[in-house]
Amino acid sequence: MKLITAAAACALAFAVLFDGHAYADQVSLDVRVDNVRLDQGAVRVALYDESTWLGEPVVGEQIESTATSVTLRLNVPASGRYGLAAYQDTNRDGRLNRNVVGMPSEPTAFSNDAPMRFGPPRFADAALDVSTPSETVLTLR
Repeated sequence: MKLITAAAACALAFAVLFDGHAYADQVSLDVRVDNVRLDQGAVRVALYDESTWLGEPVVGEQIESTATSVTLRLNVPASGRYGLAAYQDTNRDGRLNRNVVGMPSEPTAFSNDAPMRFGPPRFADAALDVSTPSETVLTLR
């Protein structure tokens, strides 16, 4: 009986960890970031859905600035509408620094080159559809 219970527990754990349904719709998104300052801190890219826009990202990755253009692969959990934000952590303190009026003092970028006017861009301006493996480009400013 203990052997059956242990086997059932292992099968359940395996099913939870490797549930094919949970990953069936996963989509890869390659994000090329241009205008990177060479060897001046990591480039960080975050993917958001509308409900998390510029809060807690759905997915995030970082890469060292070993070239003026770097590419990261994000594994998007499901097809949908998302926005991207990126910045280069030039002073290597692990956060996006801002000036006295709240504007970023480190290079930033948003998908669709969404403009920052008196604050961060709206999700609608940065949103892009992610449904198939694809690539997009962000340019740090």
